Amino acid sequence: MDNEIWLNENWKENLINYCNDYDIPIKYLVEVINDPKVIPMIRGKAFEFSVMQKLKEIIPQDEWIIEKPMINAQSGFHDIDIRMIHKKTDGVIRIECKLAKKESYKLLNDSSNQSVILVKCMRSRTLGERETTSRAPQLGIDKSILQIHNDQYLPQDFDIVITSIGNAFYITNEESGLYMWKPTKKGSEFLNNLRSLDWEQEYKTLKDFTFNRMYVVKSADLAVNKQNKVICTRRKCKKKESCGFIPNYPAIIFDNTSKPINNWIRIEDSLPIFQSFIEKSK
Repeated sequence: MDNEIWLNENWKENLINYCNDYDIPIKYLVEVINDPKVIPMIRGKAFEFSVMQKLKEIIPQDEWIIEKPMINAQSGFHDIDIRMIHKKTDGVIRIECKLAKKESYKLLNDSSNQSVILVKCMRSRTLGERETTSRAPQLGIDKSILQIHNDQYLPQDFDIVITSIGNAFYITNEESGLYMWKPTKKGSEFLNNLRSLDWEQEYKTLKDFTFNRMYVVKSADLAVNKQNKVICTRRKCKKKESCGFIPNYPAIIFDNTSKPINNWIRIEDSLPIFQSFIEKSK
């Protein structure tokens, strides 16, 4: 975001007022937000705004409204990270924003030379006894099944998942407990190869490029079923090939040219996905 926008939003004044409102000593603000317990929450929430900003850059504003609803999630109801509204039809697309799992980049040890990055996609709060009792009839599934999958999403909870792969190349410093950007040698090779394919934009650093590399997928393409070739790992699940839930860590699989091969696409190429929802609803 450029300096002019920052100045127009009076960010310094807003920051000072925020610290005053919540009794936060501003000179220790960095230490507060740098706590290992706090960073994941801040980064997860901040990513939602990064996605909103990115979508506004690439999606036609004369056709779509892109907004970040400020909604407090109620028990049994899933909040919306980003909402897209098609102006002509009033069609709504619900977007879930999820970061990659830390240290999850892996080069498969076989002849395929495929790479895998895992996306952390699970409920922040598991469904308890009360929630599973009330939701199971609404979903048309047995309560015991919902209890087995009580921290997992169903495809109908949202329409789209968007992720940034950057977090997959962070590690935890053993001494400080803080997160550090530290791709492995193989990870750096993968990212440099990926960067060479992105001829549309230039980035100052590999780190900057990586955090701007976002991927989009339909929630239906993540669910456990035979068509998606996704297997459930829950020990108590009796339908490991067809339970329909979204795994906690769905994978993005890249071929040896660093292109996804399992339905994930670059956010820059995502407009047809959004349009497909509108066409389907007509």
